[in-house]
Amino acid sequence: MKSTILSEKDAKLIEKAISQHGRILNTLALSKIFEEEYSSASAHNRINFLVKAGWLRRIKKGLYLIIDSLTARSQTDISLIRIANAIMAESYVSLSHALNHYQLFDQLSKNVISITWTKNKQYIFDDCVFKFSKIKKNMYFGFNEKMENGKLIQIATAEKALIDYLYLDKNFGSASLVFEKLRDYHQELNMKKLQEYALRSGSTIQRKIGFMLDELKIDTNSLYQAIEKNRGASRLTKDSKLFNAKWRLYYDNRIIG
Repeated sequence: MKSTILSEKDAKLIEKAISQHGRILNTLALSKIFEEEYSSASAHNRINFLVKAGWLRRIKKGLYLIIDSLTARSQTDISLIRIANAIMAESYVSLSHALNHYQLFDQLSKNVISITWTKNKQYIFDDCVFKFSKIKKNMYFGFNEKMENGKLIQIATAEKALIDYLYLDKNFGSASLVFEKLRDYHQELNMKKLQEYALRSGSTIQRKIGFMLDELKIDTNSLYQAIEKNRGASRLTKDSKLFNAKWRLYYDNRIIG
């Protein structure tokens, strides 16, 4: 909760910061604006004062959220996707938050998973966990840049979010969720795009997607041609024991039952 009313000077500087950068901005941009009215040392002190007063909230070191209303108490009017993108520029939001964005997922947790090719990292802000999962750079694709309230956000396509589930998590829950979404939303999802993404993602993903689409009676010829001569084998989940000879994939019958 804020402990003071903004001075006229600070109010104008905050307004200018929002106008130029939006409500999420880094220390450099904020300092540059405040140094128009204060010395460098005074600008630094003033920014710290506004943090303590509640007008600025640190998302992480060097990154701030401006609270521009006396009635605001948290970041709830700023999307978690925008915050995640601001924390790490070379990333896109995926998994449940991406599926929720496309109305393919009802439950929305406070764990926001982003995909990056740089490094694994985790931040906590306002009781939300922002997790950044590192993947191979050749897997860093399949996301859209979209405008949200005048700001660009990066978010996985629904099809890539499903691929990311299978790539990142070998557990029963993720495989079951992906099959459920393919079963329930195959009319809304772009099956051609899904298979094109799988073809870029290696033989294990090709086997998993091919096996699931076969179960749903969806044509998988392009995927099968890609792995037909590959004599290796993969697992749908780490505990899978049944074997599908066509896809050379160990699977769990509960997922497709």
